[in-house]
Amino acid sequence: MLLIINWFWKKPHLILTCAALGWGGYAVAARTAIGEVSPLLLMQLRWSLCSLILLGIYWKQIIVHWPAVKKRWRYVWLMGGAGLAGFTSLFSLGAQHTSAINLGIAQGAIPAFVMLLGLLLYRTAIGCRQFVGLLLSLAGVAVLITSGNLSALSTLEVNDGDLIMVGACFCYAFYVLHLGKRLDMPPAIMLAFFSFFALITLTFLTAGEYASGQLIWPSSKGWLIIFYVAVFPTILSQTFFMRGVELLGANRAGFYVNLVPIFAAFMSVMLLSETMQSYHIVALIMVLSGIILAEKHKVQKPI
Repeated sequence: MLLIINWFWKKPHLILTCAALGWGGYAVAARTAIGEVSPLLLMQLRWSLCSLILLGIYWKQIIVHWPAVKKRWRYVWLMGGAGLAGFTSLFSLGAQHTSAINLGIAQGAIPAFVMLLGLLLYRTAIGCRQFVGLLLSLAGVAVLITSGNLSALSTLEVNDGDLIMVGACFCYAFYVLHLGKRLDMPPAIMLAFFSFFALITLTFLTAGEYASGQLIWPSSKGWLIIFYVAVFPTILSQTFFMRGVELLGANRAGFYVNLVPIFAAFMSVMLLSETMQSYHIVALIMVLSGIILAEKHKVQKPI
């Protein structure tokens, strides 16, 4: 078993694909949670469970690395309390107003936001081949958005959920861009510290949800959803993604977010009884081709 884990841990493409698979399932879970648990309480309990699990497993290492975190607490707070908490809370709120497939599709824009923020904040150069790969992947996302009718983009209506998801994607793009500056510690330990700060932020947001009378305590189904989102999209996917950034860099790892809308679409078909169309297959081919093309380009260092 250890040999398999060690082999897996050295395969960035497989690791990042698994991360995207977990996030694709998160889009379906967020939609399924409607009426079973209120969105901000869902996130607060998600990060609470995540923190408890990681603390139970890694408490000795967490104690060892705590002094380093104290020295860079502002960075850790921005990553966990703003980046992760901001993304997940806005994602959960957006899920109240848009479909699971749209939730996944919106995340396909994250690599573009990562590149844009990298260029504006750190003058990170973008190679021509990488840029073409990005455009091809985003074109695949556009095919999915428009059901294969690209002319529909000119009249595409955006609902509140989609607008909220744009804000969520900017939060996550900020998080991805700064993962390369994280502290020198294993990804799971770093996620543990991020989760503590995310929990603090979500506790205040949940208090606001309670004060407004919109809090819904979890049903039995709601607790199952909380367990799923705490373990798979949170602990596993986030750890996998940090490892992928560690091996490939933020820009190249960010391309794998384009797989999320594809996985979300397939899971929506299987679990939410939506219909699979030929344009889903076309979009999948385009997204994968964009990733392969971008992977042939080595990311340049900041100018």
